[in-house]
Amino acid sequence: MAKGLKTRKSSPSRFKIQDSVLGYATILPAMLVLIGFFGYPLFYEVYASFTNSTVGQPGEWVGLANYSYLVNDPAFTAAAFNTVVYVTAAQTGKFALGLAVALLLQQKMIGRNLWRSVVLLPYALPGFVAFMVWRLIYNPDVGALNIFLNQIGVLDQPIAFLSNSTWAMPGVVLATIWKGFPFWTIMFLAALQAIPKELYEAAASDGANAYQRFKHVSFPGIRPVILIVFMLSTISTMNSFEAVWLTTGGGPGNASIIVPIYAYKSLVNFQIGQAGAAALLLLPVILLFVLFILRRLKKA
Repeated sequence: MAKGLKTRKSSPSRFKIQDSVLGYATILPAMLVLIGFFGYPLFYEVYASFTNSTVGQPGEWVGLANYSYLVNDPAFTAAAFNTVVYVTAAQTGKFALGLAVALLLQQKMIGRNLWRSVVLLPYALPGFVAFMVWRLIYNPDVGALNIFLNQIGVLDQPIAFLSNSTWAMPGVVLATIWKGFPFWTIMFLAALQAIPKELYEAAASDGANAYQRFKHVSFPGIRPVILIVFMLSTISTMNSFEAVWLTTGGGPGNASIIVPIYAYKSLVNFQIGQAGAAALLLLPVILLFVLFILRRLKKA
């Protein structure tokens, strides 16, 4: 009798193990496909970065030669510096504008839902269309920016902003902010609407003004969302290609070149190893940044 009871008690565990094995066996093919789909290109890129591979030629093992070349290449140094400047300026602008617009659209106003839809238009536009429009805006002959600045007396002569080493990077940053800030706005709006109204009412009853309500109620409520959006948007901006390529092409000279543009130019010059090394040098930076944000999220 005891044996029978013991057998019945162990049966659920046996069935649970069988179910687990069956479950893993079911998802194994899909996991292998995903590992192959994402893992093989990354593995090949890592391998190629240690060779002198060119298009159609596997190349020979050269060790750290490609990385040594990048460290000593003034163009890559400029690209790395410009990437930091570009990402920092663009993210700061997106955050400030996105938060300001979100707070504005949170207020009661006529046509609020319409304005919330309109603000999404820059983000909804295809990148090619958006940045070609900005290229036209900066045009020295017929561009709206030159015409406006001339009309208000700021400029005597038109400036070719995208061909000017001083203004090329600020021009790209401004276009990038315009294209990306709606994503921040919508995410902030969603987070703001999730904050209970009772918290605002309690703060108001305690005599808190608008700034104090934002500091002690709104900002703590949206802080986790800020970190998540900041992480996703920063990774996207670090790997940005079309914004720079369609406006300045990385020029004039190396004034607005960033690492993805440098890697692309190496690739079209058939230097696969150098292109892979340039792209991979961004990977540790991105991973460290993600780990930092995740730690901040855990604390938040």
